[in-house]
Amino acid sequence: MAVSYISIVIKESNDIEKLINDTLSEKVPEGELRLPTTLYPANYRLWVYPILDEFSENNFTFTGRVKILINCVQETNKIVLNYDDLNITDPDIQVYKIKKGKITSASLKTELANDFHNISRRDIQYIPVTNSDDEENDENTPTSTIPDDFFTPESDISIETTTLEISETTISITSTESNFVESERVPVKEIVRDKENFKLNIVTENNFQQGETFTVDIKFAGEILNNLVGLYSTNYVDLSGRIKWLATTHFQPIYARRVFPCFDEPKFKAPFEISVARRTNMTALSNMPLKQTEPMNDTIGWVWDHFQSTPPMSTYIVAFTISDFESISANSTSAGPIVKIWAPKDDLSQAYYALNITHELLPFLEDYFGMKYPLPKLDMLAIPNFGKGAMENWGLISFRKSSLLFDTNSRSIRTKSFILAKITHELAHQWFGNLVTMEWWSDLWLNEGFGTFMAEVAITSLRSRWHAYSSIKIRDTYNTLYFDTLKSTHSIQSEIINNAQIEQIFDTIIYQKGSSILKMLNYTLSQDIFRRGIQHYLKTFAYQSSTQDDLWDFFTKTAQNESIIPNTLTVKALMNSWSTQSGYPYITVVRNYSSLMAVINQTKMTEDTNITSDTLWYVPITYITKNESTMNIIWLENTRQTVLDLNGTSNDSWILLNIDETGFYRVNYDTRNWKLLVQQLRRNPSKIPVANRGQLIDDAFQLANAGIINYTIAFDLVKYLYITEPNYIPWYSALKNMEELRVIISNYEYSGLYDNFLLKLVKPMFNELGTVTRAYDTQNEKLLRLHIVTSACKLRYGQCISWARNQYYEWMEQPNPDERNPIPIDYRFITQCSAIKSGGPIEWDFLWNRTLSPSIAPVDLQTAYLSLGCTYDPWLINR
Repeated sequence: MAVSYISIVIKESNDIEKLINDTLSEKVPEGELRLPTTLYPANYRLWVYPILDEFSENNFTFTGRVKILINCVQETNKIVLNYDDLNITDPDIQVYKIKKGKITSASLKTELANDFHNISRRDIQYIPVTNSDDEENDENTPTSTIPDDFFTPESDISIETTTLEISETTISITSTESNFVESERVPVKEIVRDKENFKLNIVTENNFQQGETFTVDIKFAGEILNNLVGLYSTNYVDLSGRIKWLATTHFQPIYARRVFPCFDEPKFKAPFEISVARRTNMTALSNMPLKQTEPMNDTIGWVWDHFQSTPPMSTYIVAFTISDFESISANSTSAGPIVKIWAPKDDLSQAYYALNITHELLPFLEDYFGMKYPLPKLDMLAIPNFGKGAMENWGLISFRKSSLLFDTNSRSIRTKSFILAKITHELAHQWFGNLVTMEWWSDLWLNEGFGTFMAEVAITSLRSRWHAYSSIKIRDTYNTLYFDTLKSTHSIQSEIINNAQIEQIFDTIIYQKGSSILKMLNYTLSQDIFRRGIQHYLKTFAYQSSTQDDLWDFFTKTAQNESIIPNTLTVKALMNSWSTQSGYPYITVVRNYSSLMAVINQTKMTEDTNITSDTLWYVPITYITKNESTMNIIWLENTRQTVLDLNGTSNDSWILLNIDETGFYRVNYDTRNWKLLVQQLRRNPSKIPVANRGQLIDDAFQLANAGIINYTIAFDLVKYLYITEPNYIPWYSALKNMEELRVIISNYEYSGLYDNFLLKLVKPMFNELGTVTRAYDTQNEKLLRLHIVTSACKLRYGQCISWARNQYYEWMEQPNPDERNPIPIDYRFITQCSAIKSGGPIEWDFLWNRTLSPSIAPVDLQTAYLSLGCTYDPWLINR
């Protein structure tokens, strides 16, 4: 009954997911989706003038001006830029030819260097620009107030010539200046605004010839909304109760076009020189250090901040912010960048953890990549409202506050690991993603998967005993293996067919599966070969864009030279089977116990067993046996099955595949081998690696859920936990899977028997660990205790409920319960939930009153709301 019910729920869920996917699958012709490649940007000179909470009708608006130097690589008379929700009138657009010199974009893989950027600044006056009669303009959108005389039509352009020198370990950036003259204005024939495809088409009277350089000068205006993309506003309340406003940017993936017209695709790299207007009591930050601050003419209390020119970079990692934040700082090393953590003044005391670990991480990443951090400074911001966990803007990384700041008094055991992983992910992007960037969003998985993978590499190396991080990774792996069986899954590299899809692909599959298959490749090639391939790749494509095939080529050459992979196999063939196909295989091992041979078979894992698939993968099969603990490897080379010779083992010896769960696949065994593994777990589980003990349990339950094996195997496996298992990972795997089943069968008559079975497993460990954290506890013990206590209270174990109620009543008896909560932060939900379940109006009202306190921390407020919902008396909520 339970299995069929699971199938019905899954089928309905998948059908809904498929319907949603179908609504997003309308294909836009590539010529309408992508920009043409006839022109490449060579430099951006950008001014932005944001107005926040002023006493003005222009509140929460911005005006600006951008001057783009462009190279023509193929004859054309069409200048096509991206733009979105900007007010640009026809007179705001001017085009000029360049009289002297030639500027070469870093986006072009030519012999010419990316030499020129940094347009000089002129004195600024403020002359409003009136709307034209163009019916395409939105009358409700502010018009540009950036003046006409930023540049006179025949002005000289001062360009910094940037020389990039890449040695074995460093990147040197030096600048000199060259002058160019805008010799003549180019007549514009027509301007076409393609709002559906976010394009501004500027058609000139005459064609630009290959090799010509020109400038496009555009004034623009827009609104500063609170929608968390583009240039948006947000606020926070300081300790005195005052509302403080700030403006910040989030351009990934396609939101730079909401702030200024640009070539808004990753492959179009160019240097940026950015100027931001601000009030004198605010601070402006951007990707590079401040070069100069200049008072505004005739505008008291306002200045322009002019920032140093950036190296060639994609538009989506351009960033700036205006706030009253304060910072703490230090140099990462004697020769390293200046690192600053920026946050509201009242929160700055929580920034030291992030600063300290950043100083530790930067040298580690520099060593791993074989290359120094590419920029002279690194700012990290704690934004009160931020749509993502963080964003890797080059030199100016934005974080949600909870992803960067650590309060030792109110953060849980997992928080440090979460913050460390998030910071590592974003720092890794400063090389892999920013220095070298994917050409198009179809290769996004390389950026995000690699950031996630590097977090695991760094934390495993620097914090090898941090079981909290291991638990996060295991959880993510289990969840990803589940999500990748659904109808809604997709390949990690897939064709981008419309703009909506670009925004939708930032999902678990991209991040976690991407990381998992890079981890698999890392162990398959060896960590040394993998790292050397990454280093050569970064040095070769620094300040350029690339595709995944470029990376695979480096790995193939190195791996074949070292005989790591067969000469008949390329890394491209191996990895394409994982990156261009959705899903993954489950490997079935069927042994002949007389001949000591085993047939290894692969089948696509799907929740709907009625679906058959011919999909095959190149699978590195790692294995050990009872008699041989040294890991061996064989390959399923895009074939359905292979035969493994187990000569040297006995017929009572087990075989175990996917050692340390480094492969992204599940494993099924014949019944006899499952029983041999169960026997080993009961006799001496330490002979099987900890990660594999968790994997065996998760694979067994998920295979049973799919109807591939019987649930008897899964439940036989977990019984060893009752005997001895001191590690968190197997317990997490078991209790996660059994809790999912518990929810499904909760209304059936045998649910009580099921709860008794679970409680029989949990009670011995509960009694052994207790409920009090000891000073000498390891992270493993802390996590295991939290999980066991949570399960015991959910199962209504008397000792656990008594403990929870005592904890809750101790809190209720505090003279000032809003200021002091004696319940440990990690245990607050299960304690409050248990007390609410077993209590009545008094317990419920006490917690409700705590939610009304202005001093309650956001994490405690969320926990309280969830706990209030635990009551068995709905009338308490409905009063």
